[in-house]
Amino acid sequence: MRALLLSLALLPYLYYGGRDGVYHFTGRRVSVAEHLLHLAIAILLGAAIVLAFRGLQGRMLLALAAFLAAGAADEYVYHRGLPEEETDLHAKGHMALLVFVVTSMTTGWLQAHQWRVGSLLEGLR
Repeated sequence: MRALLLSLALLPYLYYGGRDGVYHFTGRRVSVAEHLLHLAIAILLGAAIVLAFRGLQGRMLLALAAFLAAGAADEYVYHRGLPEEETDLHAKGHMALLVFVVTSMTTGWLQAHQWRVGSLLEGLR
């Protein structure tokens, strides 16, 4: 069940991330240095996704922290004055990634509690 939910939650990010990747070859050509930074970002994010599917939440968060550092460098150095279309793709991709991370954390907790949603609601009191 968890793998199915994670797969579904990952689809929007794959869509917007894929469109952004294509945009870097068709809309705004990027330098070799920026492509290399994007490769590092993709490797870190790929590691975080694999760790999420394996249920290793702490390690996933560490990989996401490294991803955020590399992504922040990309934003700071290369993403000033971006075309509106690319900015829109980034915003939607970031939101989609947040949905995946929240799904991973929530389903990890639920799995550890035998999928008893009542346990989740009791903790809110």
